[in-house]
Amino acid sequence: MSAPCTLFPPEALRRAWQTVRRNGATPGVDRVTMRRFERDLDRNLGQLRQELVNGTYKPLPVKRILVPKPRGGLRPLAIWSLRDRVAQRVVHDYLVPICEPRFLDCSYGFRPGRSVADAVQAVTGARDANRRWVVDADIQDCFGSLDRRRLMKHVRAWVGEPAVVALIEAWLRARVYNPARGLPATAAASQGGVITPLLANLYLHSFDVRVTRIVSYGTLVRFADDYVILCRRRRGAQAALVAARQALGHLGLRLNSHKTRIVHFDHGFKFLGVFFLRNEHFYL
Repeated sequence: MSAPCTLFPPEALRRAWQTVRRNGATPGVDRVTMRRFERDLDRNLGQLRQELVNGTYKPLPVKRILVPKPRGGLRPLAIWSLRDRVAQRVVHDYLVPICEPRFLDCSYGFRPGRSVADAVQAVTGARDANRRWVVDADIQDCFGSLDRRRLMKHVRAWVGEPAVVALIEAWLRARVYNPARGLPATAAASQGGVITPLLANLYLHSFDVRVTRIVSYGTLVRFADDYVILCRRRRGAQAALVAARQALGHLGLRLNSHKTRIVHFDHGFKFLGVFFLRNEHFYL
């Protein structure tokens, strides 16, 4: 195990800040803007590093906003302070070389060197291999349903550094500044966190393993919480749907029955903002 000072070198925090700055950020509950943070950058990064090294770092409460979903309803989005985003980015960058070698090829979302275009190519490749029956699936409130205890069990199994494990748990337990009725009062793995997509991939890794092992006759293509399974026969797609439902059940997740179906390429379906129809596909 590494000492905290080697886990959080100054250059790692500076790289993390550059990434956060490049991605843009709305101020969190402390109302610190990018311009204000950068005005005294060395002191802010130095203070954050000192807190991470000596174990006194605690995340600020997160601000929650509700964003309309394309298909209706509202999606809760967590707005973290800049200092917390930088800290999460440092841990994210530390975890990538640990997680990437273990993730399966069927996973495309929020991974270095992989994109929507790569996932689309995997779908068209399966289609051209005559896998034209598709399980077009939707996970019901995936990010909001990730169980913290299950997630931390996976984190502890993959990550050997107690300081990193403690930070991840602190972020999952961070208080929501403006809780709404019917929504958790803690941040959990809500969308908006820098580290959330990687944690979601870690959580869903066992889903990838189960489905690819059981459905050896089909092609799984997953992009974060969106996925399709492509099979040669309708009966195979029906069996794949059952296997996927069971694999999600082991993780405390479930399919949205209203948005999950078995469809053929001849009838068309939409995946990742792309419409697939017969031998063509169109970016929407």
